[in-house]
Amino acid sequence: MSYLIKENKNLIKSIKITILIILLLMSILGYFSYIGNKFYYIFFTLVSNYLLYFAFRKKVFFFETFFSILLWLGFWFKFTVTISLTDGIFKEGVGDFSYRPEDFDQVIFVSTIGILGFLISGYIRQIFLFNYNKFEINNIFKSNLYEKNRIKILYLFLFIIFFIVFLNAYFKVYQRGLISTSEINFIFEGTIKWLLLFGLASISSIILYFEIINSKKISIITIIIVLFESFLSSMSMLSRGMIFNSSSILYGIYKFSKKYKDKLNIKKFLSYVIIMLSLFYISTITVNFLRVNYFYVGKSFIDVDKDIRNLENLNEKKKKFLTEKKKINLIKSNSEIYYLMINRWVGIDPIMAMIDKRDKLSFKLLKKSFSERFNKNTPTFYEKTFNLENDTNFKIYENVKGNTLMGIIGFLYYSGSLYFLFISIIFLSIVGCFFEYLAFKLSFNNLIFSSLISQIIAFRYIHFGYLPHQTYLLFVTIILNILIVYILMKAFKYLVARNFI
Repeated sequence: MSYLIKENKNLIKSIKITILIILLLMSILGYFSYIGNKFYYIFFTLVSNYLLYFAFRKKVFFFETFFSILLWLGFWFKFTVTISLTDGIFKEGVGDFSYRPEDFDQVIFVSTIGILGFLISGYIRQIFLFNYNKFEINNIFKSNLYEKNRIKILYLFLFIIFFIVFLNAYFKVYQRGLISTSEINFIFEGTIKWLLLFGLASISSIILYFEIINSKKISIITIIIVLFESFLSSMSMLSRGMIFNSSSILYGIYKFSKKYKDKLNIKKFLSYVIIMLSLFYISTITVNFLRVNYFYVGKSFIDVDKDIRNLENLNEKKKKFLTEKKKINLIKSNSEIYYLMINRWVGIDPIMAMIDKRDKLSFKLLKKSFSERFNKNTPTFYEKTFNLENDTNFKIYENVKGNTLMGIIGFLYYSGSLYFLFISIIFLSIVGCFFEYLAFKLSFNNLIFSSLISQIIAFRYIHFGYLPHQTYLLFVTIILNILIVYILMKAFKYLVARNFI
């Protein structure tokens, strides 16, 4: 048990009791709202909620923590809240799902098999493969260089953040749901994407690592800059996912903190969390505003009105959308956040879409999915195969491209085989842990960096499915990212060991 928990037993106990009460109440509501076989729902509930224990057990890997939480949100939480606290309609793309009791049973049975595969993988990894053994901070990285130049380093990092964000905004290199209309060199484009997605966050993890080693504590200014990077990068990408990179960095700090003398107290850590949540809220509200009012083309309200007057053939649905765009306010933005918190998690919806068309499922279909290529004018392979074209938002502008995702469990169920799903999830989960362990070792025991890398992989798994043949690009980028960090750390270690710095 972490020292942070030991020193705040009463608080932690109160939190655990509160969570258990909430889960129990949600389970009871779900049980009485579920129209299928109650045994299936009970089994699904027990397995799914075990994910929360599994995510924070003693010998857990970061990947297992992040993937557990994402699975819990995308499957049990989303399913239970939808059937018990809303109108019972799943709004993120379920195709021709019939909402029959027997189909619900099949959906949660398939989901449970996928979750069980992941849980078993964790214990296989823990017992037979690799673990974090006891380790110490590498004192070889102690140097006056960081302390003497700390302010300069932070200023330089701030400059790099603003510069990259500016380049992305000016050239429109990468924004979620937007097809770039600029002719950009692919190396320049790839570099900007990498830096925004996790390159700058990797620099944050290195700065925090050196601050811990050399100062035995983390300055609140450094934390604010690190969280500000995540804030600006997400805004630049029109992404509402700031919480992911920033939470992985804070969780890495929490796990790393017991290794230095000025141990992290609960008040200090909560202050970090409050800053993160505040910035996340501001970023989400702002991105909601940008998406609704300018959706990627930067049109003002006057331009929107001109569109409505001039486009005589624009259908009524699009006219209504363009008219309502300019009416957004704080209440509507908060309502959008509420919708996202319930519906936007990826997980159970794809299983529902597949169950109604289970006769299409086969290894041939799985193989065929790898032949998908990018086409901005047509629905995705998944959308066309399972009749999801009508579930996606209509297009207003030509440079907008939204996709319905299925997640790794849904993708593997293309095969129609529960055995294949179960075994593949075990294998891929161990692969995720392996990359985390590689990041840990090659970064010289930087838990903050390995936490970030594992979150990136878990996020990719849960959002898997679109253009699956390009998955290698992410893993090649992650490997290159790890190697860059290793080379930088190795070079610094060499210079310190020979008293050059």
